[in-house]
Parts: sequence; structure tokens; C-alpha cells
Amino acid sequence: MAKSRPLPPEGLDKAYRDEAGRLRSLAARAGRDEADDIVHDAVVKTLEAGRRTEILEPVRFLFRVTRNTVVDRLRSRVRRGRVLEYGLEDDAAVADPSAGGERALIASQRLARALAIVGRMPPRRREAFILCRIDELTYAEAARRMGVSVHAVEKHISAAMTQLLNEMDSDPNNRGGGGASGVY
Repeated sequence: MAKSRPLPPEGLDKAYRDEAGRLRSLAARAGRDEADDIVHDAVVKTLEAGRRTEILEPVRFLFRVTRNTVVDRLRSRVRRGRVLEYGLEDDAAVADPSAGGERALIASQRLARALAIVGRMPPRRREAFILCRIDELTYAEAARRMGVSVHAVEKHISAAMTQLLNEMDSDPNNRGGGGASGVY
């Protein structure tokens, strides 16, 4: 078994310098004001991982860590929103057990709405969305499968998320505020 070599800081520094703009763009999906913090966190996590194991593709690894950090931030935001949104309702659910059924019905309706929106997306946008968000393929894997560039997949995902968020937010029956927050 070959001994793994740690990622030299200069390798990570080059990867960061070469891809800083794209990394910030990816991180901005969690909010422009958080983009620099997310990229910083991803660089720190990548550096820590590079001390423990050999990272053969630092750029790819850094993008994956950045993406995962964005997803973690969005999930955390959704959880905080749910706590704030439903925090007072939990007492009512204890007093009235049918309250949980109402929430389940609302969640089911929101999911049906999100699926309908995905179904109305242009075919390539829908394909990219399903491959990356449902099947959890990386952008590179989705690009290979679709026969397009990674940049094209990024554009499709961005457009899909924008469409999903806009259409969920524009629904007058969308209870629970926060648009598509339950769909990530």
C-alpha cells in the first residue's frame, strides 16, 4: 500500500487562484453575502483533508467541497426556518394531533407543485436538474452523460433553481413562506 502524500499548500493555492471566480460564483448560490465565507471554509476543509490523505485532483476536490458547503448552508437555513416557522405550532400539535396531518398535507402539496415545475422545464434543463439534484451526479458526471460542458450544466442548474424558486414564490397557495426551501 502506497503511503499517501499530503496536498502541498502551494497546490491548493494554485487551484484557488485559478478558480477563485468560479468558486465564488458557485458559493453565491447560498447568498452573495456568504460567498467569500463559503469559499474560505471550503479551502480550509480541503487543506485539512489534504493533510490526512492525498488529493489527486485538487481543483475538482475544492469544487466538491465548495458545493457541499453550499448545500450544508442551505440545509441549515431551511432547518432554522422550519424551527422558526413551526416552533410555536409544536405546542398546538400536542394539543391537537390532527395538526401534524395538516403539515404533511401542505408538504405533499408543495412537493407536487415542485414536481410540476420540474416537469415544465425545458428538456435539457430538466435533465441536468434531475441528474445533479435527484441522482446526485457531479456537474462533470452530468456533463459527460449529457454530452455538454460542465459550464453548460452549471447554467442549466442555475436556470432550473431560479425557475423553481420563482414559481414556488409566485404561488399564492404556497404556505410556509420561504418558497422552495423544502425542495433542496
